[in-house]
Amino acid sequence: MKRVLRWISASAFVLLLIARVDSAVEPMLAGQPVADYRARRQQLIEQIKEGVVVLGGAHESDFGEVGRFRQNNYFQYLTGVETPGAYLILAPKGAGGVREMLFIPPRNPSAERWTGPQMGPGAEAEAAFGFERVLPVTEFRKTLAGLPGGEKVFYTVTPRPGDTTRTRESMLASDVRAAGTGVEGFSVRSVTPFLNRMRQTKTAAELALLQKAIDATGAAHLAVARNLRPGVYEYELEGDILGAFIRAGAERASFPSIVGSGRYSTILHYNRNRKQIDEGDLVVVDIGAEYSYYAADVTRTYPASGVFTQRQREIYDLVLEAQRRCEAAIEPGKTTLSQLTRVAREFFQASPLRAKDDKGAERGMDYFFTHSTSHWLGMDVHDVGDYARPLQAGDVFTIEPGIYIQSENLGVRIEDDYVITASGLKKLSGAIPSAASEIEALMKNRK
Repeated sequence: MKRVLRWISASAFVLLLIARVDSAVEPMLAGQPVADYRARRQQLIEQIKEGVVVLGGAHESDFGEVGRFRQNNYFQYLTGVETPGAYLILAPKGAGGVREMLFIPPRNPSAERWTGPQMGPGAEAEAAFGFERVLPVTEFRKTLAGLPGGEKVFYTVTPRPGDTTRTRESMLASDVRAAGTGVEGFSVRSVTPFLNRMRQTKTAAELALLQKAIDATGAAHLAVARNLRPGVYEYELEGDILGAFIRAGAERASFPSIVGSGRYSTILHYNRNRKQIDEGDLVVVDIGAEYSYYAADVTRTYPASGVFTQRQREIYDLVLEAQRRCEAAIEPGKTTLSQLTRVAREFFQASPLRAKDDKGAERGMDYFFTHSTSHWLGMDVHDVGDYARPLQAGDVFTIEPGIYIQSENLGVRIEDDYVITASGLKKLSGAIPSAASEIEALMKNRK
């Protein structure tokens, strides 16, 4: 019963998001225009020119008994279709005159008593999803086997090196190879380099979803500032965070929430969140909501007492200034994310502040800066993208300098989300307070 019930959220979500095909209403899927998905498929077809693209979507069984269905990112990016067990074939040369084929399970009246009405293959689905053909999933392997006669190159999401389990990708790759048996010169290639380049540049609809994810994350940070005090457990704040996400319309967290107090403020990806917060602790709160497949990632550091000590304040202000230096260094078309890390490191290196390492040796601040400053942001919280490519309009990324002094149980990280626009840099998370005085002002309203 549990397994069947998990269909409800996926199927109902599809039906709610599908607008009638009407000249006055632009059809939408998962918060984006159907036309955007069609444009992506066309762009991919134009890039590969020769060959066929074959992709498989997620299956309900992939999530076990406790997971809520979530479509995989590459399939979602090209189709917007959240139906479990779906497949996609793109044939630039056409197959029977058709270049875009979606395969979904046929309707099952008995199952629909549990799940609600489902979208089945046929003309209605073609109109709703914006596909030339939507066929029963039972036709997928037969259609695939009928293609390689004139095709020698198939593109799919190939298994990652070192995978030891039989993933959906490996099973699909096996199906593709079987379809090409006996075809001279047949090969299977990865489609991800093409899709990764496309995903790096966000459309207006994608930016709108990212902003909603960021706004939900801002609401969660406000909840933290109001509820954080000595004696509270980290997991209590995590509960406030997740509640704020859901109340703001987000479906889930984009990664396990990090609520690290005291010594755990210096552990970069600490997420057990079990410690009781002590007077005098700094608390690093690194969180992100996922809104309709798009991830936010915003970090703030809070003083448990509501006011930074002098030492905490000087480290906090140093980290905040490093972030501002990175912002000022950005020149669209020239600056890369890798260069931003160098900007932050050189700034920390020039600081007169000092601290002792875990062996008692005095060190400069750059010693305590232990990670890169930025990463791409999108459908994955650490999204696909080329770190050597200069920033361009439509790129979304983070700037997150941090200092972690374990000998003092003192960690500070400040992270914000940005986009490059035609007019320059825009801070998408700018509404979330970050200056030390603003953090203290928020915490005056604690319960």
